[in-house]
Amino acid sequence: MVKFLFPLFFSLIVLFSCTKEVIIDIPPYSEKIVVEGRIFAGEFPVILLSRTQNIYVPTDISNYLSSFLSDATVHMVIDGDSVLLEPIPLNQLNEEALARVSEILEIEPEEAILIPIVAYTTTANEFKGVVGKTHRLSILRNGEYIYAETTLLNPIPLADLQWQPDETNNQYGRLVAGFQDPSSNYDAYYWEVKRIHLFEGMPIDRSYERPSGGYIRDKYWNGTYRTLDYGNPLKRKDTTHSVDYKRFFRFGDQVVVRFSKMEYEVYEFFRTRREQIQNQGSPFASPLNVKTNLVGNAVGIWAGFSPYYDTIICQP
Repeated sequence: MVKFLFPLFFSLIVLFSCTKEVIIDIPPYSEKIVVEGRIFAGEFPVILLSRTQNIYVPTDISNYLSSFLSDATVHMVIDGDSVLLEPIPLNQLNEEALARVSEILEIEPEEAILIPIVAYTTTANEFKGVVGKTHRLSILRNGEYIYAETTLLNPIPLADLQWQPDETNNQYGRLVAGFQDPSSNYDAYYWEVKRIHLFEGMPIDRSYERPSGGYIRDKYWNGTYRTLDYGNPLKRKDTTHSVDYKRFFRFGDQVVVRFSKMEYEVYEFFRTRREQIQNQGSPFASPLNVKTNLVGNAVGIWAGFSPYYDTIICQP
């Protein structure tokens, strides 16, 4: 027995007596501009600008609000024609622009108007998003120049949009539709929904929301017919809507589906951002840099969407 214990004892002495000081060189904080820009075909551009936050600065609402920027010079260019995008307080935006800001912030429009920040936009009709055109965004602030381009691709129509009742309760169901993916590689899409029937005398939803898995790409099914099956991501504002079926659309709901074509690099931004959020705090997750199409000292996205709209009344 002794001859087995001695090697073990000696190994433990070596293991616990050998230490090494590890010095980690943490790079200093470098501020970047965060760009959250959207433009849909037929709509005006909407851009939010902010600064990245130092991880050693306390996180509170005042620091969050102070990170948003209103002093940049922002232009959008289409076919050589340029327009200055004005910084407009959220509570002064038109309904369409406010809805887009709400979608970016993932809050309700009535909540967004309470936030004392600005969105950069325009109301010049000739600068709405145009399918087939490249839209260049340029930002100048404190001598730093940032730019990005996004092209609005040809929209892809949905086919045979249906409401399929749940097997356990035919008063609730999911939305199902199909579409034909082009034979070109690297196609990407974005599925969103909004209910338009009235609740307490007003449209129940004022902005679109994406269900889980609403960003898709054709990596494994390029050029084929694809079927989509999605639940309801919207808030359960009507208390008579069963909480057990809160992720289902209800019989009689009137729903608009916005199915948008987007560039592959725009999809990559949303994919990598989602994965980064999901991996936060996991010691087993690999480091992941969020993709961007911005050039300059910036992070974020300038995203163009070409939507196809379809409306359905939820009934068999």
